[in-house]
Order: sequence, then C-alpha cells, then structure tokens
Amino acid sequence: MKKLLALLLITSIFVSVTACGNNGEKDTDNNASNTQNTAVTIKPSPDKYTWYVNNYVGKNCASIGYTSIGGDRMDSYGAGYIELIYVSPDGSYVDIEDEEALKQYVVTGQSLAPNTEIRYTFEVDSEGNEFDSLVATKNIEEIVLSVAKVGQKENNVDSLTSISPSPDKYTYYVADYVGRNLADCGYTSIAGKRMVKYGNALIELIIVSNDGSFINPNESELLKNYVVTSQNIAPNTELKVTYAADSNGEEYLWTDTQTIEKIELYVTPIQE
Repeated sequence: MKKLLALLLITSIFVSVTACGNNGEKDTDNNASNTQNTAVTIKPSPDKYTWYVNNYVGKNCASIGYTSIGGDRMDSYGAGYIELIYVSPDGSYVDIEDEEALKQYVVTGQSLAPNTEIRYTFEVDSEGNEFDSLVATKNIEEIVLSVAKVGQKENNVDSLTSISPSPDKYTYYVADYVGRNLADCGYTSIAGKRMVKYGNALIELIIVSNDGSFINPNESELLKNYVVTSQNIAPNTELKVTYAADSNGEEYLWTDTQTIEKIELYVTPIQE
C-alpha cells in the first residue's frame, strides 16, 4: 500500500512539472504582436538583394532608426531604407524629431514579424550594369510599430495589420491607416494635396473629418490633432501599376496607369 501511494505521489509530481514545462514553452513562443521582450536571432543577409526585418519589440524608440532630412523615421537595411511608423495607443502624435520625446516610448508590437524577407532590385547604367547603392524597388516600404509610454505598456498591437510585401514593381497592397495619427499618413505635395507613395505610384489621401469640417493638409500642426478611424479601401487591397514606355518598349520610372488613385481617410479629433 505504501509503495502504491509513493508511486501515485511521484506520478502526480511528474504530471505537474510537465504541465509547468509546457506552459513555459507556450509563454516564450512570441510573435511580432507580443509585448514581451525576447531575443530574436535575425538571419544574416546572403547578398545585397536580401535582408530581414529586425526585432523592434521592447526597444526604446530613440534607439532605433534615425529621422531623415525629409522628416521621416527610417531604418537602414543594406543599401536601402525602410520607414518606421510609430502608432500610440490613442493615436496621438509621437514627435520623431524630438529625441527626448522618443525616449519616453517603447515598442510593444510590429506589423511585420522579425525575419520577414526584404527584397531589393537596383538601378542599372546605360550598359546594364547594376549600381551597388541605388535601390530601384523594394518589396517593403514601411514597418508599423505600436508604442506605449515607458512603464505603461498598453497593448494596442491587435490593431496592427500585416501588409503583404510587394512581389514586383507592378503590384502593391494598400496600407492600414486606422489608428495612425493623421500627420503620419503620407505627405503634403507642392500642390497642397495629401499624397502617399506606393513604389513610383502616387495616391491622393482624401481627409474626411467626423463633423465635416475642412482639414487643411498644409497645416502640419493641425494634422497632429487627428487620428484615422476608418478608410474606404481595405488594407491589403491590390494596387496594380503600369509604366510609361518608349518606342522600344523600355519602361520609364513614372507610371502610366494605376488601379487606385484616391483613398478616403475618416478622422476624428484626438481626445485630450
């Protein structure tokens, strides 16, 4: 009887330990949406054409990338650069030009998982020789990072949408703008229109306020007061592009036709 009780006790302990071990493995099986800090080994680049998305989760926003002259937050991958878009829990603007302000935020999630493949093509000279530093196309143009104040890791990563990488220069996929600060959606052209680039294609962003009031795209400080709540074209909708060509069929850099020319963004003021 004592032997039987001892055997049952040992079996019970073994089952408990095994269950704990399984839970531990599950907890450490993190993906791009997880707010836990975990080390991720990033694949080394095999050549100048192929790179892999870094792991940004858990990093302070001031420690990643840099702010370009054009006012975008960029991160370098080989000869190319990928834009980083910071999205706060309430859509408030994160000032990427203020390093002290950036130090207040930590990355809680990313739209593309670490080790997602980045592919480049390069410009060529008149003899068809590739340049080493002039990227012609890239299959990924931006990575959206959800952020929160340091010490207050609010989990807003469920709103992040993984956008399909572009397979070639003729096909792109509409980004997810919902939850973004309006100032982080595109740029204002010389003509005073809010535009966004998809490769060499330009799409106009039509801003629609919740009360119908006019939002001037030229007033950058005004744009920072709004967050996008919906869009009329769903994320990952396919955008097809054709290019103008000469008499020999050689394509120019500028586009001839595109299947999407405008995207409506519906916005609302950010609550203080």
